[in-house]
Amino acid sequence: MVVGLIACSLAGPAALIRAQEYSPVVEDRYDTAVVTPMAGVNGDVNDKRGGWDLGAIISAAYDDNIFLSASQPEADTVVRLAPVVAYTKGDDNPWQGEGVFIRGGYRPTGVVYFENGDENRIDHEALLNAGWRGKATRLSYAGALRKLGDATAETGRPTDRLEYDNELRAAWIAREKVAVEVAAGHDVNDYLDPGFIDSEKTYGEVAVRYVYSPKTELGLIYQIGRFKVDGSGPQHTNQLTGAMKWQPREKIGIRLEAGAENRKTDNGSSTNPVVAGRFEWAPRKETVVFVNAYSREEASSFLAGQNYSVRGVSAGVSQRLGSDWTATLEGGYERNSYEQVSGTGQAGREDKLWFLQPALVRRLGDKSDLKLFYRISDNKSSDRNFGYDQRIIGIELNHRF
Repeated sequence: MVVGLIACSLAGPAALIRAQEYSPVVEDRYDTAVVTPMAGVNGDVNDKRGGWDLGAIISAAYDDNIFLSASQPEADTVVRLAPVVAYTKGDDNPWQGEGVFIRGGYRPTGVVYFENGDENRIDHEALLNAGWRGKATRLSYAGALRKLGDATAETGRPTDRLEYDNELRAAWIAREKVAVEVAAGHDVNDYLDPGFIDSEKTYGEVAVRYVYSPKTELGLIYQIGRFKVDGSGPQHTNQLTGAMKWQPREKIGIRLEAGAENRKTDNGSSTNPVVAGRFEWAPRKETVVFVNAYSREEASSFLAGQNYSVRGVSAGVSQRLGSDWTATLEGGYERNSYEQVSGTGQAGREDKLWFLQPALVRRLGDKSDLKLFYRISDNKSSDRNFGYDQRIIGIELNHRF
């Protein structure tokens, strides 16, 4: 569907972003798809159409903890309406063809609360991946702009914010199977509440990629970055990772980037693992199984001078039931550990989050589907002011014009 097109419209490092924010129903910090799905395993999400693509999502859900509160959960019925417009031209595969490619989309989401009308809002999301590919060179831009207002697990309340992700990348195919890339990027988290902490990252990157075979691609990536957080000194990062895209069989796909990052802060330096990976398997035509894993460091938007490590795994299965029905089950676990990296303060907060979401999808012709879903999630925090229990039950209509 058109929403899948938008969710997959970014490639490369900028694509390793907050997949739950692509859902019009559930918008929290939990990552459930660290990398974009892979071609050849799940054809539905990789259905490409040239030109303009229009769609809309309408959902209604009962949520027993709309603000992710630890002590005063508030229930409400939430309706979301999200028109979607997307455009595609060309193929952004770096190893095939020549010419211009564009993949982009925009989705505003109106959020309406039955009992808490003063919290009504419109979220915005725009994504763009565009560039030019010649015989031996490639230039591309990947960017995202989001204006969001949902409650987050870290803050435990509605959090209005702007997020910008921008990257310029140039590649040179030095030999038939070898490409050298250089890139520069700038990411910003801007919170509208002055009580929250803004941050931004500027980075440069060099990568070498090697196509070992039509089904195997290897890479080595070095990134240097400067991370600026309001109220703290700059953080300097050096990151080295290895990358692999491997499709050993037609219905098995693996995408993995893993390595380590050294980060220098006001209070010293530390080295932490970096992981972003996805495994997909279609054991038969009607079934798709996936597993995601991720590990990274983030700056706290709520606790001054603190960073937190994010480590998690999620998995799911999709089973087609006849020609029109599909059943899905997704679940995951994430652990966030906080550390004081600038100034003095009491660090040590730890959040342990998990979720489980079964759903049943009914295809309505060629252009629509209707989803019934239930989601249970839980966050056990060592800080009694945070953490939550949440249950959501709802219905979602996805239509492509």
